[in-house]
Amino acid sequence: MLKASFGLVCFVTAAEAQLRSDLHLFSDSFISPSFEATEKTNYQFVGMTLTSPPQIEDPIKMSIEGAVAFGAPLLNYLDISEFYFQTKPADSENLFIGRKLMNWSELDSRWNLGLWQPLFQWNPLNPEAQGLSGIFWQAERPFYSITAFASPVFIPNQGPAFEIVNGQFVPGNPWFRRPPDSVRIFSESTKVQYNFERPNESQVVFQSSYGARLTFGSAEEGTSLHLNYMYKPSNELALGYSGVLDTTILRGVVDLKPQVFYHTLSGIDLSHRTQNWRLGISNVLDRPQNNFDLEDRWTRPQFSDAYLVSPFVEYTHPQFSVSLQSLNIYGGEIVEVGDMASADRPGLTLIYPYQQAVKLTLENRFLTRGLRRLISKLSYTTSQKNDFDFLQWKLNHRFSSLWSMYSEFDLLKSGDLTYANQNEISQFKNDDRFMIGAAYVF
Repeated sequence: MLKASFGLVCFVTAAEAQLRSDLHLFSDSFISPSFEATEKTNYQFVGMTLTSPPQIEDPIKMSIEGAVAFGAPLLNYLDISEFYFQTKPADSENLFIGRKLMNWSELDSRWNLGLWQPLFQWNPLNPEAQGLSGIFWQAERPFYSITAFASPVFIPNQGPAFEIVNGQFVPGNPWFRRPPDSVRIFSESTKVQYNFERPNESQVVFQSSYGARLTFGSAEEGTSLHLNYMYKPSNELALGYSGVLDTTILRGVVDLKPQVFYHTLSGIDLSHRTQNWRLGISNVLDRPQNNFDLEDRWTRPQFSDAYLVSPFVEYTHPQFSVSLQSLNIYGGEIVEVGDMASADRPGLTLIYPYQQAVKLTLENRFLTRGLRRLISKLSYTTSQKNDFDFLQWKLNHRFSSLWSMYSEFDLLKSGDLTYANQNEISQFKNDDRFMIGAAYVF
C-alpha cells in the first residue's frame, strides 16, 4: 500500500512539475583480499532517479533515487533527499513545506556528520545529506538574511538494511555493522542470540524540532558570518541493550532497543573570499541530553558535550578546484553504563564517524570534444588520532545528451577498532570497492 501510494504521488507530481528521469545500471565490486562481510563480492543494480532542474522554479521540487540489487534484497534502497512545496509570500520571502536540503552549517556540510540534517548511509563510507522535514521560512534583507525552521515530525538517519533470523544477524549486507557474536555476561563469555525491539513508529516520528540561521554578508564575495541554532532529536539513535544467560540453550540472549534523544546545536561560520581564494573557519557546539526512557536493566550510552572546529581553505578555477580542511572534536566522549558495560570494547552507539581528520580534495571539470562534460573528484582523508587513511575517486563522463558513464573507487587503510579508538571508519577497513555504471536520460 505504501509503495502504491508513493508511486501515485510521484506520478501526480511528475504531471505538475518538470522532472529529469535517469535510468541507472551499475555494478559494485569489493576488491579487498581480506573482504569477508558476505559470500558475494560483486553486486549488480538497476535504479532510477527523479530530480527537479535547479534553474526551474516549479511549486513542487524533489530529488529521489532508488535501486534494486539482483539477488541481494538487503542492498535495495530508496533515498528521498528532497520533496517539498515552495511559494513566495512576499518579494523577499520564501516559504517551503516538506523535506528540503539546506546549508545549515558549513562544518556539517563539508564533513557530512549528520548533526543538523539526517544522512543517507546505505554506504556509510559515502554518506549523503537528506533534508529536514517541516516548515522553512526565508527572508532576505538589505544587510542580512534569516531562515527559520519548525517541525512536529522527525526522520532519523537512513542506515544499511539488516535482518535477524533465529537470533542472528544475517550477513547479507556488507555495509551493516553487526554487533559482536559473543559478549560477557556475569563474567562469562558466551555466544549471543539477539532480539531487536523495534520501537513504535509514532514514538520515533512524532518528535518536535526548531531552529534558525542568521547570515550577514555573502559567501560568494567578501566576508560572511553565519550564526546557527537548532534544538532537535539526534539523527543517530542511541542503542540500549540488556542481556541474560539462558541456561537451557547455554547462550546469552541480548535485547536491543533504539532510543531517541535530543541535543542542542549552536554554530558560527566565518569566511572571506578574495578573487579565486576562500578561507574560513566553522565551529559547532553540540550539547546532547541523556534522558532515556529505559529501565535500570538496560545498558545505555552517556554522552558529553562536544566542541567541533574546522578551518578550511579553497582555490577555485574555471577548470579545477582544490580544498584543504581539517576537523577536530573536543569532548564528545561516549561512556556506556549498566550491567553489560565493558571498558575492553567500544560501545554500540557512535555519534561522530571520527574525532580528528584532515582532507585534501581536487576536482577537475573538462569539456571534451563536442562540448561533453567530464568531471573527476579525488579526495584523500587521513587521521592520526583515529589511525586511518581513506582515498576516494569519482568520475562522471557525459558523452551525449542522453548517455553518461560514472565510476567510484574507494581504498581504506585503518587500524583496529578499540575502546580507545572508536570511529565509524575502522569497521569497514576490508570494504575496498570499485563501482562502474551507466545512466540514460528518458
